[in-house]
Amino acid sequence: MVHALGTPKRHPQSGIYLFRKRVPERLKDFIGKSEIKFSLQTRDPVVARIRNLEEMARLARAWSEIGGSVVDGTRHAAICVDCKTAGSGAAAAAALAAGALPPPSAPAATATANTPVALRPIFESYAKEAELAPSTVKRWSPVLDRLIGHLGHDDAAAITRADIVAWKDALLDGDMSNVTVRDVYVAAVKATLQYAVDQGRLAENPAAGVKVRVREAPVERDKGFDGKEAETILSATLRKPSDKISVEMAAARRWVPWICAYTGARVNEITPLTRRDFVLRDGIWMIRIRAENNKGRKFREVPLHSHLIEQGLLDYVKTRGSRPLFYDPRRSRGGKDSNPHHKKVGERLAEWVRSLGIDDRVAPNHGWRHRFSSIARVVAMPEDVRNIVQGHAGTKVADRYGETWPLVALREIEKLPRYAVERET
Repeated sequence: MVHALGTPKRHPQSGIYLFRKRVPERLKDFIGKSEIKFSLQTRDPVVARIRNLEEMARLARAWSEIGGSVVDGTRHAAICVDCKTAGSGAAAAAALAAGALPPPSAPAATATANTPVALRPIFESYAKEAELAPSTVKRWSPVLDRLIGHLGHDDAAAITRADIVAWKDALLDGDMSNVTVRDVYVAAVKATLQYAVDQGRLAENPAAGVKVRVREAPVERDKGFDGKEAETILSATLRKPSDKISVEMAAARRWVPWICAYTGARVNEITPLTRRDFVLRDGIWMIRIRAENNKGRKFREVPLHSHLIEQGLLDYVKTRGSRPLFYDPRRSRGGKDSNPHHKKVGERLAEWVRSLGIDDRVAPNHGWRHRFSSIARVVAMPEDVRNIVQGHAGTKVADRYGETWPLVALREIEKLPRYAVERET
């Protein structure tokens, strides 16, 4: 259900993460259910983990306040706890006021108020235990340094809610966007301090409940490329490459947009591909997208559209031997885990697409993913197949097809109309 570190369950169809927690046996009659389950309102695994930890803490506090007391059956309905919002303890407090529950005994102290708790080592322990992605560690480390600089100390035990609010306000006053403050700065601190609470180093998380209001951005066009933009990019892939770029980068420009157009994959799922990621299943060529390169951390196999094969993609794949298709590790300039070479390829592709005059309101790489979804609906590709192909569905959904998956997936992929573009002279 929920992993030890608070990684929540992802809904197999919607991709939205869920909070799930079994109700202790002693409280089932009082609460009226055996499991608490509700949406965390996000598809982002990092945000979901933070929200899950916060809800776990709130629920634990509410249950500890109830203290396992037996509730009189005639008064049960009047004071039943809404466990989705019980984190504030409001429901338990109401029950106490009504005389339905005896005052809870004081919980055993898990942290000493006068014991300093260094913030940086807490973050390092959290990053190691939670196995945060190197890119997340790189992004969050300066956040902790900035908080320490603002506070003038690194003692997590001395941080108050007012400190976090003041820091948040200072960031916003410094013209940092509300989204960045919410999703990077406050999120990083919340997660780190919650880890300290979970480890018994802090009594409570002073950042819990601190929110940043974000105004919804106006949507003035579709997220995916339109037909003209798709034609512009794909036509450009057929141009003779510049002598100033590497063979691998030329190949990335030539093939990555086409692969994304016919698979709906993320660019950074395609740029790490090697020859071993092209597999033959029942006579059908498939691309195996590895779990390590997949946002959902699950591998999937997607059939190659016949148009890709006819253009010679497999011929190029064979020329690479054991080397990556779109970069040469031997020419790496000290690439780090936090910014691996294949991600740099994606960044350079985005710059190239921008140079073609594509509307800057469309993500230069992710636009293919949205376009694929739109076209898949037009050709009546079943939603569950589309979700599997794009990596939105869980393994249970994919397992329903079993050995028939290659045939089913190819049938649906071949429904996609071919892009008819001419080579520029």
